[in-house]
Amino acid sequence: MGGPVSGEAASTRTRERRPSSIAYQPALDGVRALAVLAVLLFHGEVPGFSGGYLGVSVFFTLSGFLITSLLAAETEAKGSVGLGAFYSRRARRLLPASVLLVVLVMVASVVTDWFDAVADLRSHIIGSLLQMANWVFLASDGSYQELLQQAAGAASPLEHFWSLAIEEQFYWIWPVAFVGLWKLGRTPRGRLAVLGAVTAAFVVAAPLIAAVWGSDAAYWASPARAAEILLGAFLALALAGRTVSPRLWVLAPAALVILGVCVVTFPAAGGPAYSGWLPAIGAVSALLLLGLQVDSPVRSACAAPPLVWLGRISYGVYLFHWPIFVVMNDERTGIDGPALFALRMMLTLGVAQLSFMFFEQPIRKAGGIGIRPTLVAAGGATAAVIVAAVIMVPGADSDYWATESEVVEAAALDTDDAPLIITESAVTAVEQPSEPEPPVDIDTEPSATSAETTTTTSTIPPIPELSRPVRMIVAGDSTGEAYGNGVVSWAAASPDTAQAELNVERGCGFVRDGEYLLEGEWFDVRDDCSDWLERDLPDRVAETGADVVLMVTTSWDVLDRRWDGGDGFATETDEMRARLRFDFTRVTDALLAEGAGAVVWVKAPIPNPLWLSRGTAQEQPARHAVLHEVMEEVVAANPGEVYVVDLLEYFDDAGYTDDVDLRPDGVHVSPEAAQIIATDFLGEQMIRAALDLL
Repeated sequence: MGGPVSGEAASTRTRERRPSSIAYQPALDGVRALAVLAVLLFHGEVPGFSGGYLGVSVFFTLSGFLITSLLAAETEAKGSVGLGAFYSRRARRLLPASVLLVVLVMVASVVTDWFDAVADLRSHIIGSLLQMANWVFLASDGSYQELLQQAAGAASPLEHFWSLAIEEQFYWIWPVAFVGLWKLGRTPRGRLAVLGAVTAAFVVAAPLIAAVWGSDAAYWASPARAAEILLGAFLALALAGRTVSPRLWVLAPAALVILGVCVVTFPAAGGPAYSGWLPAIGAVSALLLLGLQVDSPVRSACAAPPLVWLGRISYGVYLFHWPIFVVMNDERTGIDGPALFALRMMLTLGVAQLSFMFFEQPIRKAGGIGIRPTLVAAGGATAAVIVAAVIMVPGADSDYWATESEVVEAAALDTDDAPLIITESAVTAVEQPSEPEPPVDIDTEPSATSAETTTTTSTIPPIPELSRPVRMIVAGDSTGEAYGNGVVSWAAASPDTAQAELNVERGCGFVRDGEYLLEGEWFDVRDDCSDWLERDLPDRVAETGADVVLMVTTSWDVLDRRWDGGDGFATETDEMRARLRFDFTRVTDALLAEGAGAVVWVKAPIPNPLWLSRGTAQEQPARHAVLHEVMEEVVAANPGEVYVVDLLEYFDDAGYTDDVDLRPDGVHVSPEAAQIIATDFLGEQMIRAALDLL
């Protein structure tokens, strides 16, 4: 009615005259080049590119634009999307190089020590191959392995797979969703409306995810990053079958300027990117792509041969650059600064070009291989490498110090109101050695209790016989957990002497709130840390009526801190000393108010994460000395209730300070060592504190 042809005829003629693919645009390869270059400059820590990670956002939007353009062209030409052919093309384009890289990393982990510090390498390999790396990293972030690895400055060679995983998840889901969109929308305007509503929903979801689940989820979670991809998809659908006005060329230079300013000004950690505002970058990237659809000087510049070359190999550049950057560090090469960055760039570009010419392209263009063989080969190769990873790569050993549940139950605290009193009967001494014992072989079985040890006595008063076991709580971070598990094991073997339990929060010190500086980046102190100090620990002391609480802190309370932005405060500054004193006093007073008989602060041995001796803040004795001085000040303010135990001196005297077997990761003692330390030293010190005999 009123039209030149009927709907069916028009559809048929459209499919006959429209190609099923889209025209090649060299300028888009230039965009790829600029995006990957921004990432390389960021990872190379080149000054002025703190926001270079935004190149990944540009990649997301460009991918959404190109894939949707292809799907729309195929549907217009053929009436449907060949899902099998689509997935086969994606597999041949992306999988070979990624599997090759994972295999090389896996082999390197076996024959070299390059990745020994990466405790989660096996799960990173599996997550990368299954295209779920972002969720693996998000699930493990904040775990002991990740915190220790981060504290030691050890990076996973597959850390960058998180962004590839998000794109690949999109490739799996979007073609099917696109088919549904095409049928649901019925008309071009209807389809655009549906896609616009979905895109708007994900734009709104990004800041909500950041607010509810935090900055890591805002950056790594697929739903938080979907809007950037969908904005490109929306642009592609909006342009399908339409001519772009030449006047829109001005959008390209404007968008490039905005993106450039963001790359230069966005902070490396924190800021808009971690607060859910990355869809705004996606919108600017979409405007850039729109402006490049018409001729202009900017389009010609983006189509310059060097940029086109870099854009064509950009997948390999991104894929191979990060493990090269991790391996070729200043310690291994003996160089740093611009020279190191130049070396890394040369290696990255060389490897990417070789991979593109002799591996990626031959597989991608190989003829005579059907859809089913391609997908079967892809699945088989992935499965084979996963099996090899399980066999060859050790799993994470995050809890090597953990105590068995039966031991925990045996040492559990009674919660009755029975007072701790000295009986009228004879006094049995648990005597203190007059000289330090020689280093203990931590592979030997420790004695059951301190009371069974016979030594030369000193003038320290003996421990009397008590009406019930002393009730102990060990509080602290994962280091406190390691020592505390030794106390729990000792108590389980000494049921008439002590009862003990842990109340710990990994990755938390006793200084609350704000941010801490680690490896040059500022990180928010988790809300869990404050909840533990304000509620969990005091409540447990009140429930149990603990006779003594042992407080262990090391790395987290000697890092630079800040609360209102700025450069922050180092441990040695007056401001940080005052804050340490305030927070240590606050938690001490809270525990005493809840009924703790005594609070014991521990001068713990100084960490050396993974024995790398990198001179980081947590390895500096001067910082720990400030921590110990503050502990003494808290003791002086609470005589008869608060004490200090010098475990650092005990380690030095016993020859344990540099014992790698005793502290396998340079931070946490092994279970055997922890029980020996509790039996020979810590357990008795806690009893003496409970009885005011220190």
